[in-house]
Amino acid sequence: MKKAYSLRFSRSAETYERWAIPQRESALILVEFVKPRGRVLDLGCGTGFVSKFLREDCSPIGLDIAPNMVRVFKRSFPFAVVGDAEALPFKEESFDFVLSNFSLHWTNLSKSLPEALRVSKVGAGIALPVKGSLEGIDFPFPSEEEVLEKVKGMEKVHFVREIAIPFRGWDLVRFFHYTGSSLNPKRKRTLSRGQIEKLISSIESPSFRMLFLYVRRV
Repeated sequence: MKKAYSLRFSRSAETYERWAIPQRESALILVEFVKPRGRVLDLGCGTGFVSKFLREDCSPIGLDIAPNMVRVFKRSFPFAVVGDAEALPFKEESFDFVLSNFSLHWTNLSKSLPEALRVSKVGAGIALPVKGSLEGIDFPFPSEEEVLEKVKGMEKVHFVREIAIPFRGWDLVRFFHYTGSSLNPKRKRTLSRGQIEKLISSIESPSFRMLFLYVRRV
């Protein structure tokens, strides 16, 4: 699936910022929640929403699995690499903070969360949709409890917030397409037009149930 994710998000790199309204809102909340400083890894950086909200005294470095997302990110910031969140190409404590917005639910959290913490000195902040998001589409969002279990015993702060998706009907379909998030790892076949129409008509108030989590290392 990683290759499919890379291709899909690369294809949406030029349309992402126009359509990714919930992702932008979540990035702002995450940055204000963690208040990072110094050298910051924007993990799953996309086009750079998190990095654009950082204070001027922060030095962001982006990493994304999609090459075209990295290319767009580098229009605004000088440093970014193509890489895998489950096996980060950095030494331990390479960054003061790691921030990841709307990306780790596409990964194996048992691998990506420890990696985020490994390369951070101070801590890691993540925002990801959990169960209760977009009910009806049958996407395998992790539960809040599943995520918190991965950092059991660690010093952490967390909260959940609902973020609305401001699209309905076929614009909701376009939202998924133009943000690269139309893949569902549980679905083996592409839906027919009739199936898509039935699905979107069943979603009255689309939203993401977002878990914001900050795990401190020191």
